[in-house]
Amino acid sequence: MMTQQLTFIGGGNIALAIYGGLLDAGYPPQSITVSDPSPEQGALATAMGLTWQADNASAIKTADIVLVCVKPNWVETVCQELQPALEGQTLVSVAAGVSTAQIAQWSGTDRVIRCMPNTPALVKTGMMGLFSNPSVHPDTCAAVENLLSSVGLTTWFEQESDLDAVTAISGSGPAYFFYLMEAMITAAESFGIEAAVARTLVVQTALGAASMAAGSEHSPNALRQQVTSPGGTTEAACNLLTEADFTALVAAACAAAKARSEALSAH
Repeated sequence: MMTQQLTFIGGGNIALAIYGGLLDAGYPPQSITVSDPSPEQGALATAMGLTWQADNASAIKTADIVLVCVKPNWVETVCQELQPALEGQTLVSVAAGVSTAQIAQWSGTDRVIRCMPNTPALVKTGMMGLFSNPSVHPDTCAAVENLLSSVGLTTWFEQESDLDAVTAISGSGPAYFFYLMEAMITAAESFGIEAAVARTLVVQTALGAASMAAGSEHSPNALRQQVTSPGGTTEAACNLLTEADFTALVAAACAAAKARSEALSAH
């Protein structure tokens, strides 16, 4: 892995997932700086051998790549703070609904990459959609992809608008699976199964199903058909979901998330 000097603006969960994954992959801690006003985040960073600073502009002076890992409503303020100190660094933003054009306007640089991660990055099974402004050198794009691969899979998109769909599918997607798991646990408890056992049944089943889908050459539809015996219990459940138009409901939920992402980008 090519070593770049990295500065994380914000030391929250996504930043922790990324730099934690990098450290586990052997990235040198002396090449990572975390800028966060929180002494707690600073203590965590320094305990891992990283450099901690509370001033954003000072933190990026030696950086090659600056990863902006703050909430969307803080991106404008952070970019304006960074603008006087930027000297050729590439900005990588993980904020949903904040366009590269907005970041370029606020920061004064068009060397911007957007990343739409998701929370499974915290356990190194994340899915990240990437988009780069044309001004970013291909070598830098490759370096960023390599960095982010430490916490999951990455896919590049040619149109920035595609990130709204990525947000709806993989960005928000873990919550949809958690929602289904929550409903299944409630159902198990209604059958008299103890809460802890119900959770284990559902979580392990979800993990196993995801592992099968990831490792199989067959589509999820084909895998579902394989476990659905005519006249059996699975068919009874799936028939009810079909009658309730489950596919259309999920599609509508994803469309609502995509529309919200588009609305955020428009402001």
